[in-house]
Amino acid sequence: MARTQGHRLRAALHRADEPDPLTGPAPSLNRLDALAEGFAAGQPVRWSLGGAPRPLPGAVDVAAYRIIEESLADVRRHAPGAAVAVRLRYDAEGITIEVRDDGADAATPAGETRGAGRGLAAVRGRTERVGGTFSAGPNPGGGFTVRAVLPAPEEAAE
Repeated sequence: MARTQGHRLRAALHRADEPDPLTGPAPSLNRLDALAEGFAAGQPVRWSLGGAPRPLPGAVDVAAYRIIEESLADVRRHAPGAAVAVRLRYDAEGITIEVRDDGADAATPAGETRGAGRGLAAVRGRTERVGGTFSAGPNPGGGFTVRAVLPAPEEAAE
């Protein structure tokens, strides 16, 4: 019985990356404006874009959106009120995502080390599931940066 429930949970979590026609539009970088508006109500967010945006394979597009979404939620949890910079850079090999905050340090108010929770583990999992690389850690002058490099060669998107 427990094994069956575990399989159901894993299947449900895997499906969380897929669009649900009953809950609205699929997660996509095309919806970043709505994500930014929802987040910026409590914290300043600066966006920058490098390279020429292009359609990405569906799994990479969803992963990129969810990585940004979870990274912003992580900033809200661990560095409330901190300014946030989100940078997207497209190149011939794919897309690089950086979410950087200027919070005071990498510790939560409770003194736990940032990154010890499920948020960054979820970001790492999403990144690795599409064949990307992930890094996260404190910035030398304070704050924290999450970086994901997702493969999406230009020829694959055509």
